[in-house]
Amino acid sequence: MRFAIKAVSAAVLVAVAATAAMEWAGWPGLAPWLVKRADRGVSLADGARLHLLWRPRLQANGLRVTGRGGEALADATDVLVHWQWGDLWAWHRGAPLRLRLVQADTLQLTWQRDAAGRTAWPVQPRGAQEEPAEPPQIDHLVIRQGQARIDDTPLQLSGNARFATQAGGHWTADLQGQLRDQALALKADAGAGLALFAPADAALPPVQLSAELTQRDGRISFVGTAASLLDARALDGQLQVRGRSLADLGRPFGITLPRTPAVTLAGRLRHADHVWQLSGARARVGESQLGGDFAFDTRPATPQLTGLLRGGPLRLADLGPAVGADTRPSRPGRVLPDRPWDLPSLRAMDARVVVALSQLDLGTARLAPLAPVNASVVLEDGVLDLRNLHAGIAGGEVTGATRLDTRASPPAWDIGLNVRGMAIEQWLKLPTKALADDPVTGRLRGDIDVKGHGRSPAEVLGSLDGPVRFQLDKGSISHLLTEAVGLDLAQGLAVWLRGDRKLTLNCAQLEGRFKAGLLRPRTAVVDNRDSRIDIDGRVNLADETLDLRLVARPKDFSLLTLRSPVRVQGTLADPRVALEGKALGGKAIAAIALGALAPPAALLAFVDPGVDLPDISCDAATAPAPGAAAASAPSYPAARQQPSPRRPSGA
Repeated sequence: MRFAIKAVSAAVLVAVAATAAMEWAGWPGLAPWLVKRADRGVSLADGARLHLLWRPRLQANGLRVTGRGGEALADATDVLVHWQWGDLWAWHRGAPLRLRLVQADTLQLTWQRDAAGRTAWPVQPRGAQEEPAEPPQIDHLVIRQGQARIDDTPLQLSGNARFATQAGGHWTADLQGQLRDQALALKADAGAGLALFAPADAALPPVQLSAELTQRDGRISFVGTAASLLDARALDGQLQVRGRSLADLGRPFGITLPRTPAVTLAGRLRHADHVWQLSGARARVGESQLGGDFAFDTRPATPQLTGLLRGGPLRLADLGPAVGADTRPSRPGRVLPDRPWDLPSLRAMDARVVVALSQLDLGTARLAPLAPVNASVVLEDGVLDLRNLHAGIAGGEVTGATRLDTRASPPAWDIGLNVRGMAIEQWLKLPTKALADDPVTGRLRGDIDVKGHGRSPAEVLGSLDGPVRFQLDKGSISHLLTEAVGLDLAQGLAVWLRGDRKLTLNCAQLEGRFKAGLLRPRTAVVDNRDSRIDIDGRVNLADETLDLRLVARPKDFSLLTLRSPVRVQGTLADPRVALEGKALGGKAIAAIALGALAPPAALLAFVDPGVDLPDISCDAATAPAPGAAAASAPSYPAARQQPSPRRPSGA
């Protein structure tokens, strides 16, 4: 028995010694045999050493990986590969292959994936060759000199890369190619070995990273830390962006952004668990100053953008490219933008963004800005909603909502807006060289509840259908302007010599309805103690034509007046103002006839005794609650007429 125990002990010692010797020697011949038996397309140069204990690793003077079709995928020299046995066990159970260290002196690499994620790399476990393969996950990659050709359809990335690890672990990479059909040049520097892809359950230490991506006319730079390069795990650092448009900058990353003028942006960028976060953003878009905090979640089937857009002022002109207002209409003589919007891109993501701007500049000194402006933007399943719009405007407010449904063909628009308490003299700055300061004053209230359809601003405006109503309360109008509209030469001259003054408005109201882009006023009147001006006709946004008729009816006596209706015709691009020939011709014939009897009598044809017209009082209408959009056309009582006493000449 004692002999048997000694024999077994000796055998164990011999086995341990032999194993230790083989481990020290690198198990000569075992690595090539295992690789060949595994039939994974991997071949090793002679002299490869395999260490299986304590720190399993493979050392080889050369390593080649070939695809299923025999194509060369990788060639490396002086290779060291380190793994853990648990990683190989997980790989055989279907997990992605994970390698803790891959080191080589030189590496020539080809990486390709098709739209289904399939790759020619033999990294799938046995029995799963037809399944799409995830890239090998390499915790630390140390390549002293490497080159790679990349064609990755899921990432929409293609190009040629050079990379190297220098003394002290400093890592550099340079890639020239395309990302989402956008030409780019990427340069990256890392303070230590950096993983290409990080395993989901791995807690890799972040390393210092600086990267710069150059587009045609733009640049994106990042300085911070990351745990992996291609999937940006644990990314955290400062972002700087410069480009000719937000749309160009977002396109390589699959983010739908509007077309804008030149943009610069800075902020803190973080990425973890497939969620990108941009915080403390400061941006300049054209002349607009913006900021905010945003998150872009790529986990849902449709990625989602959330956040807060703040800052100001935002210039309306800087939004012009987003609605096609930066280019001339394609048809001569038109003014409404007709360049189609990029509506399919609205389905590339969903969004929920709160807007809080200090000011919206309308782009002209004659119109006061909106301040402040608050709203919510919701994009979901191709439906874009602007909700809870509330903006201050010249002492009043604008409230409402709009909706764009790109699922319909053509896309459908709903617009509901209310204006309450807007001081027209503060919002609209009219030239006042010959007129009184603020020739038109009053508090404007209005309601718009229209629908439209189309793929450009011109198509939408040309298809509008629904009611509109505007009314000026507690207003006044320049006396000289009133006489000018009525072509009252005698009284106009008297007012000009005496100095202009304001007349209180009894009523100023426009009520009508759009139908297929055509607006016909049902009620359009301006009434004061001196005159009543009635407006009828049409404004056609479908063909951009005008045909309006202004008839001034005096309430007082005048010695010399043409009193001919004024016609505004032509197009929005070329409006023409003229006197109505029929009425003016009648006065001319009468003047000729009277002049034949006695020359001074010809002036009698231009004398107007005035008409005893009652004053018109615009009844107040119940307004929707502040902040509520116009859901339907509001109901207003008809204008009420009140008798007015006869006024003396020149009043």
